[in-house]
Amino acid sequence: MTVLFLPGTLCDERVWFPVWKKLPAMQRCYVPLQWANTLQDMLALTSDRVPDGEKVHLVGYSMGGYIAVLWALTYPEKVSSLTLLGYSPLGLTDEETARRKQLLAVLKQGKFSSRQSQYLANMIIPDKRDSLLPVISDMADDLGGATLLAHVSSTTPRKDLTSQLSALGVQVHLIAADADAVVSLPSIQRAANNLPKATLSILKHCGHMMLIEQPEEVASLIVKGLPI
Repeated sequence: MTVLFLPGTLCDERVWFPVWKKLPAMQRCYVPLQWANTLQDMLALTSDRVPDGEKVHLVGYSMGGYIAVLWALTYPEKVSSLTLLGYSPLGLTDEETARRKQLLAVLKQGKFSSRQSQYLANMIIPDKRDSLLPVISDMADDLGGATLLAHVSSTTPRKDLTSQLSALGVQVHLIAADADAVVSLPSIQRAANNLPKATLSILKHCGHMMLIEQPEEVASLIVKGLPI
């Protein structure tokens, strides 16, 4: 069975490389959300990667988790399971939506610089920033402000999807980081409590960029959550 991997905001397949190296052999496919300009593009790119007549496992990180859930709700007959990393199905709070609108205003003025802002630094716990920040900074520089603008505008606002997800009837595995400064652990814990059949795994001493901070642990948890 195919496992689809979806990246986060301002990320491409490089964000998954450390995890893929730790995974056992599987039918793997990547959804290039960095190519998308709209929410409809993101859902279409996901559909394009699904083999005809096959159910798939969706593994979505951050924004990719949001797209994975939306796609699963649209095509429930094509989904075997959902693994959601660094993403809360509760949606965005008013405060988070306001911050995103401020970021969009800066992006539209062409004044955003990933290396001069806290945007990327907040994704990694402080004691790992020196070694890991260049990895995501290079990715951000390559994709550019236009990609960030497209990603943020396409996925803001976000509604609470827990009730719909609960009714979906597929296995849901939530993976959270205890020191995530982007999507808080309490938010993901509340979402898990609203999903009676969901399982929750928590990474210790880890930030939002869990895929590069703790790739071996993430790979192990992904395998643990796949009903294959």
